[in-house]
Amino acid sequence: MELLEALRTRKSIRAFKPDPVPRDLIIRVLETARWSPSWGNTQPWEMMVVDGERLKNLTAELAATYERKVPPNPDVTMPGVFPDVYKQRYTACAAGLFGTMGIEREDRESRYAHMVNMTRAFGAPALIYVLFNAELTEPYTMFDLGAVTHGLCLAAHGLGLGTCIEAQVALYPDIIRQHLQLNREHKIVVGIALGYPDPKAPVNAFRTDREPLEKFVRWAG
Repeated sequence: MELLEALRTRKSIRAFKPDPVPRDLIIRVLETARWSPSWGNTQPWEMMVVDGERLKNLTAELAATYERKVPPNPDVTMPGVFPDVYKQRYTACAAGLFGTMGIEREDRESRYAHMVNMTRAFGAPALIYVLFNAELTEPYTMFDLGAVTHGLCLAAHGLGLGTCIEAQVALYPDIIRQHLQLNREHKIVVGIALGYPDPKAPVNAFRTDREPLEKFVRWAG
């Protein structure tokens, strides 16, 4: 797939085929993503790939914890408040997604079921956690981790795979550390659901819009 096309057509996938992703294909994705840029070539990212029964066990416990309404304690704090313009975009995203799924605004049960399904990584056959060393300065490190995450998603898209970047699967880092035998030297940022997109799932028809250039670009001179 040509690069510019990949940039334009990549989107979040929220329903996957059950087919496992071959390890050599995951390696190709990671091999490509490792060329992502970082400040001073520090490459502050680390990845943890989980699939098979270990992934099923992990996401089952994450979902059960979420359903018990245990307060989340993510390693990277989620934003609590957005200025109006950003909140409007976020709200429009949610409205468009649920509209595509045929879920009404008042249907709280179906909306909650969607959140639980998200905590299960949408049934993806593989999940890649993005980690960084706890000694690193968090805000600036996020810039580099965003670059490698985007690179990974583009590489996956170019190889016929789908991805969804999820903070939801990183809400309970202590559970993740236990299942993946990680220590507290690593902070968990997000998980990237990875698999073959299910073309029959209505949710996969949804894609967010983007603002026109005049909304965010200024020219000096």
